[in-house]
Amino acid sequence: MEKSIKRLLLSVLLLSATTATLAQRWVAVPDDAVPIICISETVNEAPDVVEIFQNSNSSYHHDPRAPRFVLVDQKGRWGLGIGGYLQTKIEYDFDKAVDNVDFLPSAIQRGGAPSTQYRMDLTNSTLFLKLVGNSRWLGDFVVYTSADWRGSGMGLRLQNAYMSTKYFTFGYTIGSFMDIAAIPTTIDYGGPCGMTFYRSTQLQFKYAFDFGLSMGISVEAPDVNATGDEFLSIGAQRCPNVPIFVQYNLHNKPGNHIRVGAIMRDISYTDKVTDKDTDKVGWGVQASMLATIGKLQLKGQFTVGEGIGSLVNNISNIGVDVVANPNEPGRAMMLSSESWYAGLQYNFSKRWFASAAYSQTALHSRNGYDVAHPEGFRKGQYAVANVFCNVSDNLQLGVEYLHGWRVDFDKKTYNANRINLSARYDF
Repeated sequence: MEKSIKRLLLSVLLLSATTATLAQRWVAVPDDAVPIICISETVNEAPDVVEIFQNSNSSYHHDPRAPRFVLVDQKGRWGLGIGGYLQTKIEYDFDKAVDNVDFLPSAIQRGGAPSTQYRMDLTNSTLFLKLVGNSRWLGDFVVYTSADWRGSGMGLRLQNAYMSTKYFTFGYTIGSFMDIAAIPTTIDYGGPCGMTFYRSTQLQFKYAFDFGLSMGISVEAPDVNATGDEFLSIGAQRCPNVPIFVQYNLHNKPGNHIRVGAIMRDISYTDKVTDKDTDKVGWGVQASMLATIGKLQLKGQFTVGEGIGSLVNNISNIGVDVVANPNEPGRAMMLSSESWYAGLQYNFSKRWFASAAYSQTALHSRNGYDVAHPEGFRKGQYAVANVFCNVSDNLQLGVEYLHGWRVDFDKKTYNANRINLSARYDF
């Protein structure tokens, strides 16, 4: 019995010593946005790694924040973060329902569609792994992978898988023909119908000057969403997408910037009448801005082009990168489109903020496409207003109202409304 007591006391002493040693390795690094706790042998150098996590964090509202916990190596040069968020949404549609978990005007139901719809959704919830460090030759280095639950059967779907250095990004991530910082904040994952949004496997080169100017060019894997018929088919692609952009940050601050970009797309298809492979060249140009005036933020974007349907939020799901020419069997054509949004956000305090946006996408007919497809989508509009409350550093609650219109080529109009409630916990 005496030996058992001695062994128990020895175990308690060893556990206490181990706990005290580990406690010395936990360092709380205060940050206005997200506090991070590090476990490190050399705690004095841990803040350098934490700074890389903060500086490389995405400004996109639906991307996770910097991780709460980071493992740092003994030299304080590399850190591994594991994090994400759990988001529960309640959606209620009334005066016509939208046949999509995202509020897309192109998906507003017509005819005898239900007038109301209720659903709950957790598929936006995200997990990520992020390795950061500093290399003598590469500078700040990031390896990042993340996934949500929007795959088949609520399975995991890849969102990001890339490596990034000071000048290069290689892998699968958000495309270069968009301004991620200027996207309005919404509970709706889809966002304004007139914004460009897509992900692509790419190689991007970016260079930033000291006076606030930056520019970049990418080579991106083509992802075509097109509609063929019995006379033509869309298969393997032979050329990459090539976007370029130039951005100027006023006073070298990203919170006040203007950005212009362009993209070239070469879309291949097979003419079954002549049994030949051919192609159509698409293009797009874009201008966007973000202005911060005290507690107020103004956001906007305008995009025009041909053959860029899969890059534009509202028409990426209706197959209009190229379509069959009704007047020439076997030949494809591109429809021109114009898309825009304007939004604002007001930060009442660190806990409360509200935002609103209005957006539109228009698709233009040619060669009798409107006559051949009278029920085809011609124009969509999207209005949103919301309020968010940051209950704590981790928990955010939000409520949102959405209204959308859809106009077809036969001039029939349909509209829908949705109320969103959201609870999101970042970890």
